[in-house]
Amino acid sequence: MKKIETYVLGMVQVNCYVLWQDNHVLIIDPGTASSKLMKDIDDRGGIVDGIVLTHGHFDHIGGVDALVEHYHCPLYMNAWDKDMLKDAYLNASGAMGLPEIIVHTKPQFLDAGKHTIGVFEFQFIYAPGHSSGCSMILWDENLFSGDVLFAGSIGRTDLPDGDMGKMRNSLRIFKDLDPSIKIYPGHGPVTDLRCELQQNPYLNM
Repeated sequence: MKKIETYVLGMVQVNCYVLWQDNHVLIIDPGTASSKLMKDIDDRGGIVDGIVLTHGHFDHIGGVDALVEHYHCPLYMNAWDKDMLKDAYLNASGAMGLPEIIVHTKPQFLDAGKHTIGVFEFQFIYAPGHSSGCSMILWDENLFSGDVLFAGSIGRTDLPDGDMGKMRNSLRIFKDLDPSIKIYPGHGPVTDLRCELQQNPYLNM
């Protein structure tokens, strides 16, 4: 059985997604080391196959080291954002005047295309603009869009490493996707692509 659970974490309320496939778990964007998230997984005997980051900004990475230590699981991300893990300016924790967030876990890198992590099969979609390595995860009919696409909006491009030109190119990806897919963004409510294609002004630029 497949299931998606959402944990809203941290001061900027990032959506951390916990994907279940039978008793296996894949964690997307753990913004903080949530004791509730870990207790929920542990109480159900979850086996964590890995952690996947959509990008390297502070609000998406803050819980990585604690989860890796607890579950002894690998970390995956796009290589273009690897320097963000160890640079508080690049990951924007320094730029925001917040306590610096540094990740010590060494990541493994995913290129665009189909991948298998444990029991999870998904497509990794490269979509730079919000950051150089920004990527999305398509699992069946569910797209985890990170900070590329939100309900009615898109990710900002004024942080270090943002690029509006690249973002415009990345937004064209949505024209080629099945409009019936559900969008699970990095912040805010779940939406669907058909609605965003009709109503999101940034998809009609």
